[in-house]
Amino acid sequence: MTDVGIIGLGKMGMPIARNLLERGFGVVGFRRTPGDGLAEAGGVRVGSAAEVAERVGVLLSILPDAAAVEDVIRGPRGTLTALRPGTVHIEMSTIEVARKAAVRDAVVAAGGDLLDAPISGSPPMVEPRLATTFVSGGAATVETVKPVLDAISGTWVYAGAFGNGASLKYVSAMLMAAHTVAAAEALAFARRQGLDLELVQRTLDTSIAGSALLKQRGPWMREGRYEPAPGPIDTLEQILEQVAGIVPPAAAPVFSAAKEVFDTAVRNGNGHKDIAYVHQQLADEA
Repeated sequence: MTDVGIIGLGKMGMPIARNLLERGFGVVGFRRTPGDGLAEAGGVRVGSAAEVAERVGVLLSILPDAAAVEDVIRGPRGTLTALRPGTVHIEMSTIEVARKAAVRDAVVAAGGDLLDAPISGSPPMVEPRLATTFVSGGAATVETVKPVLDAISGTWVYAGAFGNGASLKYVSAMLMAAHTVAAAEALAFARRQGLDLELVQRTLDTSIAGSALLKQRGPWMREGRYEPAPGPIDTLEQILEQVAGIVPPAAAPVFSAAKEVFDTAVRNGNGHKDIAYVHQQLADEA
């Protein structure tokens, strides 16, 4: 096994690091802010992205936005200042494809390659290997890092050409938004009608009208359980904003309506709550 570098040891990156260590990889990591637990888990923490790059041949990054990705790659202490020839960078952040493609081009010019590989799933899903990674980019490059991809979390799929991973993540986010609002709306209606919500849940869980989202978040909606939030509204909203920049509202009326519900939650200061909160929002608006 080889060492893997991880840049971004937050809510998603740290469980990924533990999974890699469990599979026998060494992990060298960097986080821009203090506190991650990597050393306690058996990894090695260093002081910059450049220090990670100079020690490994496979890099992984998972960061909150495009500016952070660009900084850790192209910044003054970024990976490009110390990149080994042949390095494969698995970039797992969900950011605009054009901006990720620009840093990919810079990595290729420096003698490496970069894959677009966003992960779908909340932080609690990563360590038990229940999240899915959508990998896109050069097929030959993907082949060289299959053992790393196998170790990151659960299922991973090869989506084809660079950027397809992000597009698949967008499809997933569109459906999550629509299913969440549909479940929240239906349960709010059932509550107003005086139905036993547990009965509603049991009935729909085995019905064609049910959904995985209703099965998972329905109990939270019934109980008003919105914190702590494994799936914060803010996190989903960032992805929905990216989708909204691509798809015209007229071509995605269901998505547009669902996004407005999440937009309202953020405007009202509830972005830190779990996505299940939109049930309360719709119930209060009735």
